Amino acid sequence: MKRLIKFDIVHPRKYLKQKQAAEPAIRDMNLEEYREWLLSLYSNYGDFYTYYLNQSGQWEAEEYFFLDGVFTRKVAEKLFGKARARAMEFAFRAYRRVTGNHRAWRSYVADAYIRHRKPDVLFARSQPQPSSFWQPYRDEALLVARLSARLPYEWHPNDFDLIYTDQPHFKKIFEVHGVDSILNDQGFDPRINDQLVEGRPSPGVVFVGGMGTENFAARTDFFERLAGRTKFTWWGYWWEHGGDGRTLADFPNLAESFRGVTSGLEMYQTYHHADICLNDYVDIAGTVGFNQRMFEVMGVGGFMLTRMAPNLAATFPQGIFATYADDEDCLRKIDYYLEHPEERAAIAARGQQFTLENYSYERISADFSADLLARLEAGR
Repeated sequence: MKRLIKFDIVHPRKYLKQKQAAEPAIRDMNLEEYREWLLSLYSNYGDFYTYYLNQSGQWEAEEYFFLDGVFTRKVAEKLFGKARARAMEFAFRAYRRVTGNHRAWRSYVADAYIRHRKPDVLFARSQPQPSSFWQPYRDEALLVARLSARLPYEWHPNDFDLIYTDQPHFKKIFEVHGVDSILNDQGFDPRINDQLVEGRPSPGVVFVGGMGTENFAARTDFFERLAGRTKFTWWGYWWEHGGDGRTLADFPNLAESFRGVTSGLEMYQTYHHADICLNDYVDIAGTVGFNQRMFEVMGVGGFMLTRMAPNLAATFPQGIFATYADDEDCLRKIDYYLEHPEERAAIAARGQQFTLENYSYERISADFSADLLARLEAGR
């Protein structure tokens, strides 16, 4: 049996902080209990890979969460004991004040955990660490990354043995650098549908996701125009890091239609009950229409209206979602589908069936497992 650690985050961080504040019992949880609590949120990618890897009987797979101080502390307590872990964390805080190194403590704890667990595969699905962080383990583990948004700072493809992506142009870039790259799908975990509650009122026309002026500049401008011309609400977060300095206050229509941070089961509930779930892509996607949101919406039986892209007709059958070409077309489609709820429901039902049959994480994880096992058996 092979061992894999998947490194991820709970996103957005403000959502995690709200959940932690509402659950005082986490203070007394041990690492395993706290990890299960995090996974029960179904935020981001949860355990969508590791659950099915474990179910296969070929893997011992687990989640490790960066950017969560509570998780890091509980890992340290498991490794070093509570008293020593607290003393060490205090010392690293002092070190941070002197050096400005905000990664030192989490890097130290993650390193100790990796050396303790001795995994065969390190899978960095999120990229909060410099890619050079993984180099000390290269002789002992297969280094795997996944990337579908903008290239992170302090990140280079040659720091990995294998990179997954759903962006064809990224795959070409990685291969130019001599790194194996595989296009793999986003998907949906059907376990989520067991957690949904029926009978809640519809929130209407919605979008859930990030806005702001770095990853999402074009998308933000589009939704600002849209929110000024139709009833529309959105949940998510505002991206300011590295942007042009504009804040949510500079987008008055979006500011008025904003309903706060959300993720996980609350997000899926919103998709499930909404009349129309709007979708657009990150700016880096270019002409490729493909993101996790598409499968989240369709997977829970939501009706999706997404921006037209050249690849959609070749990737998806007709009649499982609707598309728009520009602002005016989007507004026309919103009005049309609000007036035709039966047609909307039929499209949503076909979209859900297609997603559950073709884009389940059980299948995606099986493909992932086969890739990794083949590389490990070949000596990487």
